[in-house]
Amino acid sequence: MKFPHLSKTLATTCLTAVALAATPALFAVSGHSQGAPPAIYAPNGDIEAKAQAALDKNCARCHQAGKLAGGREKPAKNFGNVMQLDQLLADASRTKPGNADGSRIFQLIVNKEMPYDVYQDGSLDKPSPSAEDIEALRAWLDGAKQSSGEACYTGDGTYSSSYEKISKDLGALPDHRRSGARYITLANLALNCSDPHELEVFRQATAKLLNSLSDSSDPLALAAIDDDKTILRFNLEDLGWTPEVWELIASQYPYGLRPTGSAYDFVAQGTNTKIPLVRGDWLAFTASRPPLYNAILRLPATFQELQILLSVDVTKNISDFVAKRAGFQKSGVSRNNRLIERHAISTGALWTSYDFAGNSGRQSLFEFPLGPGGEFGFAHDGGETIFNLPNGYQAYYLNKATGEALDKGPTAIVQDLSRKDLQVTNGISCMGCHDHGMRNAKDEIRAQVEKIKVFPVVVREAVKALHPTNDEMDKVIEGDRARFQDALKRSGVDPDTNLNKVEMINALSDRYERELDLKSAAAEFGISADELEKSMSMAGGVGALLVTRLQQGTVQRDEFETAFGGLVENIIDSQFIPPYATQQAVTVAKVTPTDHGAGIGLELYADKSHYSVGDKPIFTVTSSRDCHLTLVNVDAKGDAVVIFPNKFQQDNAIKANAAFSFPNSGSNFDFKLSNRGTESVIAICDESGTALSGVTHDYAAEAFTELGKGTVATRKIDVVAKTPKQLGQAVGRTAVKIEVD
Repeated sequence: MKFPHLSKTLATTCLTAVALAATPALFAVSGHSQGAPPAIYAPNGDIEAKAQAALDKNCARCHQAGKLAGGREKPAKNFGNVMQLDQLLADASRTKPGNADGSRIFQLIVNKEMPYDVYQDGSLDKPSPSAEDIEALRAWLDGAKQSSGEACYTGDGTYSSSYEKISKDLGALPDHRRSGARYITLANLALNCSDPHELEVFRQATAKLLNSLSDSSDPLALAAIDDDKTILRFNLEDLGWTPEVWELIASQYPYGLRPTGSAYDFVAQGTNTKIPLVRGDWLAFTASRPPLYNAILRLPATFQELQILLSVDVTKNISDFVAKRAGFQKSGVSRNNRLIERHAISTGALWTSYDFAGNSGRQSLFEFPLGPGGEFGFAHDGGETIFNLPNGYQAYYLNKATGEALDKGPTAIVQDLSRKDLQVTNGISCMGCHDHGMRNAKDEIRAQVEKIKVFPVVVREAVKALHPTNDEMDKVIEGDRARFQDALKRSGVDPDTNLNKVEMINALSDRYERELDLKSAAAEFGISADELEKSMSMAGGVGALLVTRLQQGTVQRDEFETAFGGLVENIIDSQFIPPYATQQAVTVAKVTPTDHGAGIGLELYADKSHYSVGDKPIFTVTSSRDCHLTLVNVDAKGDAVVIFPNKFQQDNAIKANAAFSFPNSGSNFDFKLSNRGTESVIAICDESGTALSGVTHDYAAEAFTELGKGTVATRKIDVVAKTPKQLGQAVGRTAVKIEVD
């Protein structure tokens, strides 16, 4: 940021410019209202109808755009399409078509972790899943078909093709615009079957993200360089970025590739960077949160330094009564009473909040309405700040009461219900909450102080001077919101664009955070799933093992990111460019493994996906916690048998994060496949002990415990998790399916 160097003339020009005619949205999708809730998927047949009804009854109130309830404005955990059955089946992080027990959405319900308001908050007035609901979901998921291995994208999404397009575009630019040209690709998302509306959301999200990191006084409108609009160009100068700012980003890129051929060399030389192209989903994840978000905007270490940077004196504005305040008991973020406060700055406005860990004593705004500090002043615990960038967009800052910057807010004070960890994260959380700009706030302090008249006149007058009437504050907020929305429109971004009521940058970031299946992993390389399967199987070693796991389930993003560079040259005709050092050291945020909350994270995979009759498969299980493991085999005829624990291995305790193999090298028995067809192995791990509800072992009579066949077996498997959950013990479950020829 260059705020200290802004002249008054430039600042005035910036604010006046936003009133100019808006630029149309980047690439409008015909026939779709960007802000309207999507039409609910129409079920095809009785099985889908029953499954959708179960999801509607138990999940839609928190996770379906257009059906949110209980005062919820946005979907919990950025998951707003629970009734869109077609979209669920395409999301490998939530479902595995043909494998109910391996589907996370089914696991959460059967393990009694969801619905959250019923099983975690203890709500007695909300419906909970019945046995019929669970049976309906199992029938739908088990009967769903795996998508084909072919990519959906009809264009050429390979990296070689991308650089050929970029080379042609770069060559057509004026000489003075070439060195600053940079490119962002969404081709991997198109290859992974994102529909036209999703891709449009992601295009606009990219534009919004870049403008949210800009040092320029003019909003930037992106340009698509290809017919399919999967490669977007911008120029460093248009964001006020130096080449060093780009290198902060590019040096940390974990997917840097140098395809063979002259196109890459031409582009790299013309732009003077090894990484002229990055993926939009990775950029949305890494640049929207600390430390990269803070580094690009050069946010200072303290709120006091931020005031100097923005030429504003918060304390003086309060004492001069030019600050504008609104205080209230409840907000969508703070867990206790909250005060927000506006200050004018050269680029628009700075809004800051005073947040509290409690509501009593000096943490009560209604007892201590002035301050902070002083005889009638409150004592707060932290704050969140929103301020306008020179282009009219918004930037964000979190800090302690002392002013020290925070990357994440303490959940005891503030919470972001859209995030998996519930933590308010600087940048990304604020973008999600303030997608339309400043939110309306109704002050409750002024009326309270005037009503009870227990405060001295000087206090009442100070409150009256600092707290405008609600009508007056509404006009102020509306003006600031209009400034932000005008900036969005001038950069080709529609403020109402979202994905299932999830703010656009959050939606694009979420795509990067998801676990990967075979098709999404292939899209990372710019090829189809069939091509990836063949290449990795032939490569052997780590690649062969990884493709086996991808065939049977999913792989966490952090693990795939680590493996990517070592696999590239065996899969596509490109050389990997590893992250590199720059003069200014910075790291980027990394995707953390899925947080399983009250449950146990469980991974299960077989050593192969296809076997012959008589083969001896080996299954590997890894758990996020110490627990007691049960493995159930359901053969092609529907007969279910507990294969572990058994007469030969009765101790079924396994350790956290330690791979357990069945059978292992020390086992004194064989496990052979005897029937052709599809077989399932279901893993259930709990903390309660070796005895599982609904399963009784008699090792004196039989080596393996039979559960029965068909519906009887299914119900016994489903009931396994109930007793441990009722005892307050964590449970995990998953499953794999294998083919026997």
